[in-house]
Amino acid sequence: MTKPAKSRSLRSVLTRGLILIQILVLVSFTFAATLPIINVLSRNQGLDDSVMDHIARSISRSTDGGLELHATPALQRVRDQYPNFMFYAVDANGYSVSLGTVPVQVYLMTSALTHISSANLSDTGFNGSAEAIIRKRTIDDGPIWIVSTGGPQIGLGLIRVAFSNPVFVGLVLLLTSVTLISIPVLIRRTLRGVEGVAEEAEDIDVNKPGVRLSDQSVPSELQPLVHAFNTALGRIDDGVERQQRFMADAAHELRTPIAILQTRLDMLPPGEQRAQLELDVARLSGMANQLLDLHRMDLSPASPQLVDLVEIASEVTADIAPLAISAGTELSFSADAKRVQVRGDAGALSRAITNLVQNAMTHGGPNITIDVSVSATGRVRVSDTGPGIKPENREEIFWPFHRLAPLQHGAGLGLSLVSDIVRRHGGDVSVSSNDRGGAVFDITLPLAADTPVK
Repeated sequence: MTKPAKSRSLRSVLTRGLILIQILVLVSFTFAATLPIINVLSRNQGLDDSVMDHIARSISRSTDGGLELHATPALQRVRDQYPNFMFYAVDANGYSVSLGTVPVQVYLMTSALTHISSANLSDTGFNGSAEAIIRKRTIDDGPIWIVSTGGPQIGLGLIRVAFSNPVFVGLVLLLTSVTLISIPVLIRRTLRGVEGVAEEAEDIDVNKPGVRLSDQSVPSELQPLVHAFNTALGRIDDGVERQQRFMADAAHELRTPIAILQTRLDMLPPGEQRAQLELDVARLSGMANQLLDLHRMDLSPASPQLVDLVEIASEVTADIAPLAISAGTELSFSADAKRVQVRGDAGALSRAITNLVQNAMTHGGPNITIDVSVSATGRVRVSDTGPGIKPENREEIFWPFHRLAPLQHGAGLGLSLVSDIVRRHGGDVSVSSNDRGGAVFDITLPLAADTPVK
């Protein structure tokens, strides 16, 4: 079985995308700003003055107060890569240290070097190089002045220096932090209307026709989706309405021939065949009434009234008793309170209990016992001694038009109607096993708040 694709969060997608865009923009801006600087420095300076830092780190004070050189690996690589590389360094006391072939002109500049912080020399002719640079650096105990030529030229390495600059890194981290904080808040505010529409969609039910989603607070990009969804809801409402109208018409058309058939049965002499025919007619009449009950509840649900479960259940038991006796079924009723009041539709609740009893008679088999009981807690129980219902089938028996076996009697509406009626009354219906081997159906309804249990 293929696993469903994991849905992606719009907030996370937009946040990651915006962070990436900001980094790309920042990198592009750095490139765009650095390249002109490289061109300017290449024309005016030529040499990469980052070598001066390698030189300064390689110079230290000797024991006699002079300067001595301990080339770092970085400086050694420059020396190996550029054969004409040279530098001359001098401090304020005139102590000096050098590397490579130092031109005579540099020695002549010694007294002037200590008065220069930074300078770029062109057309020098030092060691065959047209450029030389002078920079002031600081070592352990004071400043030194360095003249260098023949080293690396300014190039794209300057971009690497720019990207490794703490200011650049800090700016990236700052933009990322701001994005992580602000974007989810912005998206949440923008999608607040979508969340409201989702809450409206949660309330859509087949028993609430005509409900549509609002698009006033939805972003314009999502409004076509809302409109399409509302159009689909309209088509569904039309289909449900046609189906309900058909069921109601069919039920009304069935009642007349059923009544005629019942009249003719009453004229037959008593006997086993008449009892069986009466049971079959009762099933047909029950199916027609179920269809009409569905249509009646969908069109005009009754306002809740104060009703007595004991009275309703006892009347249902008394009405079905003659039919049960004819079918060889033992039917009993009991209640542990004189009155158990709930708020609801007495007719609908009577139909629900009737359906449970008829369902037990239909599927329980011959010579079974059916017990109907009402508890003071608002529970109506219908139990039988039939074959029972397997645990794996206890959910699907409440589906409309669903039967466990194709040859069973009925249209599969009875238990679905029971579930619908109980749900409309804010209750719950469940099925379990009887200790005597049959099925137990429990309808649990909330007691009327203003009526004490008796």
